[in-house]
Amino acid sequence: MEIVCLDMEGTLTPEIWERVSLNTGIEELGQTTRDIPSYEKLMDMRLQIMSEKGIMLSDVQEAAASLELLPGAFDFVSNLRKNFQVVILSDTFHDIAKPLMKKLGFPFLLCHNLEINNNQIVSYKLRHPKAKHQAISYFKQMGYRCFAAGDSHNDIQMFEIADKGFFINAPIKISSLHPEIDSFDSYNDLEEAILKYSIYVDHE
Repeated sequence: MEIVCLDMEGTLTPEIWERVSLNTGIEELGQTTRDIPSYEKLMDMRLQIMSEKGIMLSDVQEAAASLELLPGAFDFVSNLRKNFQVVILSDTFHDIAKPLMKKLGFPFLLCHNLEINNNQIVSYKLRHPKAKHQAISYFKQMGYRCFAAGDSHNDIQMFEIADKGFFINAPIKISSLHPEIDSFDSYNDLEEAILKYSIYVDHE
């Protein structure tokens, strides 16, 4: 059996925090792991700004709910599920991602948790410092072959452990740093590549 592990934001959906930035007018909240590779540093910055500016959990949830999937993302995930188990491995939070998971048909999501008090995000709890790497490592220990696809610095950890990793929708400034990783801008091309490297799917 094979599992396809997919990042969420930038890979299947727009960046939630970019919409938060647009809604609030706070430019710094639009930064992502494409800008700050350390997710902990990124979240610490976000929480500090939110506390100072009075930005609440509901503001972030509203931003997430207003987003649509990237064009073709739903069909891409649906087609993959015909031949593979599909897992979303994301540095997002269950409290924020739910409306986008609904639009994707509720695939299996592994992400992090927020600590919330009266609609204020007061802290966060990461599943593991390298949660994406750790998840794939455990899948492989259970006998699964794993493919991984993502768009940013924090997805490299998946590629390091997966049987095959791919960039999808990655900026040139990131993909050019890792020429050994196949990079795609089309879901159809990515799906074909995953099928090509599968040892279980009939290639005829």
